[in-house]
This record gives sequence, structure tokens and C-alpha cells, in this order.
Amino acid sequence: MEEVKILVAGGEEEMEKEKVGFDFEPTEDELVLHFLRPQLRGFAPRVPGAVVEADPCAATPWELLARHGLLQRGHGYFFAARRRGNALVRRTPAGGGGSWMHSGNREHGRSVTALGVVARWSRTRYGFYVLGGKEGRRSTGWVMTEYEITDPLCYRRADEGVEDEYCVLCHVRRSCRTSAGKPSSRRRSLVQLAAS
Repeated sequence: MEEVKILVAGGEEEMEKEKVGFDFEPTEDELVLHFLRPQLRGFAPRVPGAVVEADPCAATPWELLARHGLLQRGHGYFFAARRRGNALVRRTPAGGGGSWMHSGNREHGRSVTALGVVARWSRTRYGFYVLGGKEGRRSTGWVMTEYEITDPLCYRRADEGVEDEYCVLCHVRRSCRTSAGKPSSRRRSLVQLAAS
């Protein structure tokens, strides 16, 4: 918890209040089973406010986090609607200044509920790029991991048909790497410690 000091008008009295908050770092199984699957089934979230309904492609990552009061935390989780199709680029609006570009890998996983329901899902990673640099674009160091349940039968009935839109859960954050191919100083120090 973070302590916030407020000066009352006149500056003579000082009041302290505690900011209510928590560190939200769920596992992939928790994201899929306790947040994405219930969202797709139409249930209220287990932790209200932990995952925001907002499209990460609607703004640059830093603007998106600032809009939702998450910039200081440095990352956020978002529910976003997607249309069927396999887009490798997710663009921000014309004034957004960049694009989420597919990192080249899509990994598959599965999670099992307490009742034995198997939820098959995929994880796709994107990096946020802006125009500039030698190749016409450069990485900003922001990454997005997009989780999608790939088997709709774990949250829908078979007779409901195929949906045109579906919901994904996105985790937007700063990369732990400082630039492409170079590990962060924290990671370098851990590697150096391991080597000694």
C-alpha cells in the first residue's frame, strides 16, 4: 500500500490516508479461467476493476494506461472485442502514432476448471512500433500479450453457432528488455550472478 500525504488549506494540519490498492499479477490459468472465460459467458468479473474494458489499439500504450489510471503501475489488463481473422498488425487510430506488430509467435495452452472443463487458449505477443529509424519503424519497448480462448465450446453451447466477434484479454506493459537483442540491466546482472 502506498501512503499519500495531503496538506490541508493553510498548511498547518497534515492528514494521512492510505490508498487502497493491490498488486494484480495473475497466472495465465487465472487469466483464462477466472477472467476471460467468465467474461465470455456473461458473468461479472471476480475482482471488479482488475481488468478494464478498453481496446488497447485505441491509443498508444502510455496514453491507454494514463486514461485508466494505470501509468504509474506500468501495466494493465484489458478486455477487447476482436473480429474473426488472423491480423498480424493491430493499428492505433490515425493520430495514435504507431502499430502493434505481431512478434512472430503464437503459443497454445490449456487450463482446466475445478469441474474438469478444459479451456484451450492461445497467447499471441505484439510489440508497439512507431515510424522512424533505419528500417522505417522502431520499437517503443511496449509489449502486449493477447489471450484468446480458441475452443468456444468451453463457454458456449454448440447450437449457438459461430460468432463474428469474440473477446480477448490483453496485458499491456513495458518490455523487460531495453532494446531488441539486449537484455535489461536487471536481467544482465542476474545472468552475471548465475555465471559466477
